[in-house]
Amino acid sequence: MRFFRRLAAILAFGAILAPLPTAAAPQDAVLNKEGYWGIDVDHGACAASMTLQGGSVFLLRAQDGQVTFALFGRAPLARGKVVRLETEAYGFDFRASYGEDGASLFYDGDLDAKALAALRLARQVRVLADGRQVAAMTFEGTGFPGALDGVVACSQGDSGWWGRGVGAQVTDTGPRPDRGADGPVFNAEGDWAIAVGEDPGVCVAQASVDEHMQIQILAGLGRLGLAVGSDADLRRGRRGKVETDGYAFDFNPGYGGRRYVSSNEPFDNAALAALHRAKWLRVSIDGRTLLDIDLTDTGFAALLDSVAACSKGEKGWWGDGAKQPG
Repeated sequence: MRFFRRLAAILAFGAILAPLPTAAAPQDAVLNKEGYWGIDVDHGACAASMTLQGGSVFLLRAQDGQVTFALFGRAPLARGKVVRLETEAYGFDFRASYGEDGASLFYDGDLDAKALAALRLARQVRVLADGRQVAAMTFEGTGFPGALDGVVACSQGDSGWWGRGVGAQVTDTGPRPDRGADGPVFNAEGDWAIAVGEDPGVCVAQASVDEHMQIQILAGLGRLGLAVGSDADLRRGRRGKVETDGYAFDFNPGYGGRRYVSSNEPFDNAALAALHRAKWLRVSIDGRTLLDIDLTDTGFAALLDSVAACSKGEKGWWGDGAKQPG
């Protein structure tokens, strides 16, 4: 289902919700004064992104001061054996990985000091695959140096024009998310929250497994899938498996960077029926367990129905539903 694979790609690098028990309701990305770069907190890291001409998105992700990048296209990106990033004065080849739908490209590793210095001075930047241009972007006049400094500082816990940094303590006394504030809204049990996505037909439910890992139920126009986010790198694999106390099924995993994995296809009816009855849930990749959680008294069965209804535009305890396509 192409829409569902695209949904997973959209959410992969910048999940809608932050870890729930220890963080305040997440805010939308805050734009810099030039109006080009937005920064927000993303699963223990910070992300700075800019939308390019044609709708592609170039994104920097910083954690503990280390910076990597990704490119999200609106259509499959050209692939190559040699992928290169170039400015007018500097260039380097790099190892790239791609999302399952081919429309996202990820730099595998952290940018070194020389590359960051070149980007800071760049007016124009290009990404090439075997000499073919994948993307071109103008940094001049966008406030990129400040965005770079900001996303690094944010990842180290500093606050600034972007708001609070990673791990910063909440000092305001604004509305709580479980009482209808903007952002995620918790269910009656207080374990799951639902947030409405910016894209039509998208809602996401999330719960924190522990302080390091989160589980999401992705909803796209009533169809449901699953994702897992971590604040540590996830080992990649080819075969995903979901197990409950009464059923097990495989899924094709898709990766959005090093710390986020999702099912590329929505659940079928048998899987949904099993999940509605489940008392516990285990997710594994190539036999390695990612998470194992107790669903008792968390409202999980009703949550599945709620997030599906939200994605179809229905109102409920989560507030207004997602806007619909067209």
